[in-house]
Amino acid sequence: MLSTLRLNHRQNSALLRRAPGLLCAALGLALWAAPSLGGLREAAAAPTDFAIYTLRLGGEAEAAQPYIDRMAREIEKLAAWPTGSAHGRFLTSRKEVLSYIESQKPGFGILEPWLYFELRQSHKLDLLVQIESADLNSPKLHVVVKDPVIKGLGELAGKKLWTHLADVPSYLGQVVLDGKQPIATHAQLKQVGSALKAARAVLRGEADAALLDDEQLAMAQKLEGGAALRTVYSSQPQPAVVVVAFGGVLPPPKQTELRKALLTLCDGPRSATCKEMHITKFVAPDTKLYLDAQKRFDGGAANGKK
Repeated sequence: MLSTLRLNHRQNSALLRRAPGLLCAALGLALWAAPSLGGLREAAAAPTDFAIYTLRLGGEAEAAQPYIDRMAREIEKLAAWPTGSAHGRFLTSRKEVLSYIESQKPGFGILEPWLYFELRQSHKLDLLVQIESADLNSPKLHVVVKDPVIKGLGELAGKKLWTHLADVPSYLGQVVLDGKQPIATHAQLKQVGSALKAARAVLRGEADAALLDDEQLAMAQKLEGGAALRTVYSSQPQPAVVVVAFGGVLPPPKQTELRKALLTLCDGPRSATCKEMHITKFVAPDTKLYLDAQKRFDGGAANGKK
C-alpha cells in the first residue's frame, strides 16, 4: 500500500514510524465521504458534499476508499442524514481545490487555515470546528538554515527558501513570520510538498532555508549532516486545520447537525474510526487565535502579498 501513496510535505516523518495502513487511513480525513472512484460527478455538489484540501498527508483516493466510507457512514449516523447522502473530494493543489469549489459548490470542507482565511468573506465561510491531530497540524514552524552566515530573517534577502507555503506568501509572511519580512520580495520562494526534501536541499546547498515544524526538524537533524541545521526563526502558535461550512450552500440547521456530529465523532466505540484517521478529536475553534491570524493575513493580502 505504501507504493500507492504520494507523500506530501508533512507525511515524511510520520511515515517513518507508522504503519502504512494507518498512513493511508489518515488520508481518509482529507477524503471522507468521497465520490465513487469510477469518476467524478459532473453535476453540482449536494449541500452535504465536501471540498477537502489539507497539506500534511496526501495519497490516492482508491487506496483510502475503505476509510472514507467508514468515516462517512459514522458522520451520517450522528448527523441523522440519509445513508450515502454525503460525498466529498480530496484536492491536491491550490488550483484544483479552488476550481472544484467554484464549479461544484460543495456545502462544507476540511481546509488548511490559510485557505479558510482566503475564502472566508468571498464564500461566506462559517468556522464549525478545528481538528486536534499531531499528524495534520503544525503548532509551530521554524525557518531552518545551514549557512552560519545566516543569523536571522534579514540575511535571507535574495536567498532560496523552500516551503509548502510558497503559493500563499501572505500567510507565510504575515501569519507564520508575523510580518517581520515582506517575504515574497525578500526571498526566492519555492513551493515544495515534502519538508524533508526541503531539508535535504538545504544540506546539499540547493536551498538556503527550509520551513519545518517541530517533528520535521527533529527528523531532519537525524539525516546525514543534519546536525548542522539551525533555527533562525520560530513562529507563534499556528492555527489548526478547520472544518468550515459554505454559508450560501449548507443550510444553518445542517451546519448545527454537522457540528454536533463532529464534536462527538471520536467518542466511545467510534474512536477507532478517528484513530485510524490520525484524528485525536474535533473541538470548538480557538476563536482568538483564528481572529488574530485572520487580521494579519488580511493585512498582508490587502498590501498585495497574497
